[in-house]
Amino acid sequence: MFTTVNSNEKTIKQPIKSVAENSLDIDNSSFIKDKLPIIKQLSEFLEYSDDFFSLQLALFCLTLILSIVITIVSCIFINFSFGLSVFTGSIIGILYLRLLAKSIGNLGKTTSGISKVQLLLPVCLFIFASRNELIEIFPSIIGFFLYKPAMFYYFSRS
Repeated sequence: MFTTVNSNEKTIKQPIKSVAENSLDIDNSSFIKDKLPIIKQLSEFLEYSDDFFSLQLALFCLTLILSIVITIVSCIFINFSFGLSVFTGSIIGILYLRLLAKSIGNLGKTTSGISKVQLLLPVCLFIFASRNELIEIFPSIIGFFLYKPAMFYYFSRS
């Protein structure tokens, strides 16, 4: 990698090409070994084909699409504050749905009951909406419950 010059001999010595290539291979292999657990976890997450997992993913995507459409429509036809409130409520609703699904997924494996932590989200949403000037309470509650129409639509298809 480095060129050394011996002032007594007046010659230039460069490392052998194969040694330099091997040092890069060693650096790359340590980099790959460091990143391998993350890649392995990501591939396991994406390859995990469980019916419950696919149901969760479909409901999250459907709720997110529905909330984006309703947010855009409400921003255009009502006002920006209403649309922002709906979107904030829908994001909290998606988080609520995720915590509920996680709690149900652990049911029988590690716990015997459903966690009550997800019930804090609507309370925090109400407090946040009542203290913030841009977020209105009623539209944020409407946005919070947007996961319900997504569920009705998903289960009425089958």
